[in-house]
Amino acid sequence: MILSPAVLHLLGRQHGLATHEQLYEHLSWRQVKRAVDLELLVPELPKVKRLAGVQTTPALQVMALSLYAGSTGFVGGYTAAREHGVTCVPYEVFEVMINEVRAPQLPEWATVTRTGWRLAMDRRELADGRVVSSPLRTLFRCGAICSDVRFEKIAEQMWHRELITPAEAAEYLRDVRRSGRTGVARFERWLEQAIERPRATQSGLEVDLAVALQTLGLPTPERQFALTLGNAEVIHLDLSWPKIRLGVEPGDNWWHAGNNGTRRDRQRDRACDEIGWHILRFDEVELRDVMACARQVAVIHRKRSRLQQFAGKVAP
Repeated sequence: MILSPAVLHLLGRQHGLATHEQLYEHLSWRQVKRAVDLELLVPELPKVKRLAGVQTTPALQVMALSLYAGSTGFVGGYTAAREHGVTCVPYEVFEVMINEVRAPQLPEWATVTRTGWRLAMDRRELADGRVVSSPLRTLFRCGAICSDVRFEKIAEQMWHRELITPAEAAEYLRDVRRSGRTGVARFERWLEQAIERPRATQSGLEVDLAVALQTLGLPTPERQFALTLGNAEVIHLDLSWPKIRLGVEPGDNWWHAGNNGTRRDRQRDRACDEIGWHILRFDEVELRDVMACARQVAVIHRKRSRLQQFAGKVAP
């Protein structure tokens, strides 16, 4: 038997993959070569073999890059973000960050970033042994490769999942700013509007609508504004302009909320109306045309602004 139980157990733990170094702990060089000659083991990456018959999956590709990187690197960028549970990143990107002195020859599906910066400090091992960048390093890398809007969505999802906080991000940024890394300005812009907020944005729809509203020239809305209702309950409005008592709630449609969720939202909106607040709701179907929703908000914003100005003029 060429592949011993110990080797099969190793391959089973690692999505059907093993490095040459790991294989040599259980097999001789000749046994490994014979397994390759018999096509029991097939090449996946340099010095990484895959058990024949195991299908390539995203999890296998991440494991392959982790094994290839070894102790001198990790999976990073969008790929690490996906492994941390972020959903608003491309699924076709697989990035490995390794020491800059190495010159790898990897398949087209793998993106290589050469760096010697904080490789040991920013490593995180997942439950199955895959090694990715820490949430903060992941966020910092995304800041260097994506747009402001996508970066904000990634940062807010990480915050919502309790992987980071703005305070932790600010401290990380202070540590790395001196290195002159790219992405610092994008990181700083997000922190400026997030550092004082009590909690993260709840969905990417909120970010998209906020961007559309600013495109139309509306004042920047407050995020997650804490509003105290008449019964002393405190709620958080996704987007709001407290001066004119206007709030916007981009949320899920009925199929996600159901009757009970819809009923709660209506009760909450009526409670807001009791204290003079007007709440606009847009579900995910309506927000497919985000600019149309933004234009409707802009019209109502202008009307409430004019009413407030008129009320100020006639007040005794």
